[in-house]
Amino acid sequence: MNLSNYQKLIYRAIPEHTSDKDEILHWSIGLAEECGEVMSVIKHHFYGGEELSKEELAKEVGDVLWYLSTLCTACNIDLGVVAELNVAKLEHRFPSDDFSNEQSANRHAVEQKFSETEKYKELIRRL
Repeated sequence: MNLSNYQKLIYRAIPEHTSDKDEILHWSIGLAEECGEVMSVIKHHFYGGEELSKEELAKEVGDVLWYLSTLCTACNIDLGVVAELNVAKLEHRFPSDDFSNEQSANRHAVEQKFSETEKYKELIRRL
């Protein structure tokens, strides 16, 4: 399933909000809360001696994806384009398949150059 289709499919049964601010805050707070629940699963594995449950982790990561998608929808941002933009940014930052600390440290200068490329401009138009 692609992210743009996912975004369209899950934006259902959404409660009405009193304002754009109310809706954006609702999804942002939910996103932060669900990220905490992902961390709880991981914490219980590494510090509580529990077996890592891929099922529980997948459920919580799915909730993160749901909130992220609703936030993007509320802000009229296509989640599929967000993913494409992120991949393009990382390809620009790390032109080879190898991570390096030096490339990571220079990411701000590289991202400035990336924001001047046609690929970046085209993706931003599609958001």
